[in-house]
Amino acid sequence: MLKFSALSLGFIVLAGTAMAESFREGEHYHRVVTPVSVSGEQVEVVEAFAYPCPACRNFLPHIKAWEEELDDNVNFRRLPVALQRGWDLFARAYYTAQVMDIDSAAHEALFNALHDEGRQFQSFDDIADFYAEFGVEAEEFLNTSESFAVDSRMRQNRNLIRQFGIRSTPTMIVHGKWRVQPNRFDSYQDMLEAVQYLVEREAAELETAASGDEDEQGAAAES
Repeated sequence: MLKFSALSLGFIVLAGTAMAESFREGEHYHRVVTPVSVSGEQVEVVEAFAYPCPACRNFLPHIKAWEEELDDNVNFRRLPVALQRGWDLFARAYYTAQVMDIDSAAHEALFNALHDEGRQFQSFDDIADFYAEFGVEAEEFLNTSESFAVDSRMRQNRNLIRQFGIRSTPTMIVHGKWRVQPNRFDSYQDMLEAVQYLVEREAAELETAASGDEDEQGAAAES
């Protein structure tokens, strides 16, 4: 269950009120047309990204710092996006690494290889060779990339991209409801402040719903 003290909830309300004056629906963030249901007691935040995307590389240190400060009530995950020809290779590579539980350091390293080192990845074999640097066999990586587990993640990936209405990267989705894009802001920091505002708003709603459920259960027990 989400747990907030009265004091922390007060801070959320005050912060939310202040930030609400700065961030407006339709201008700084948009409602997902068909919201994706999110279960559990955490606020879900999704980063839609692509390894070949220069803007995503520039966003990396900002999202990394933001992620390090997240509270336990937030579930952060990534959604690799293939908006251009050839990008699907990198989306499949991301899910292959996920299935194989490859060191998370490979995530930033692949960005660096593409954008800082100018490394070329012309085929999935090249990508497998890259991940082999993180302690896995290239052949095993290739075989896993064609597995049912990875194929299932790729199918779900395409469905989510369509449902979220993602047309560019990076894009942030908050709790399956809200889409936030950097072209609405002067800086990535401003974008993440809008994301944080939505996170706190959703957290407060979850806490209110949880409190209501407890009240109903208590009333039922007394009757």
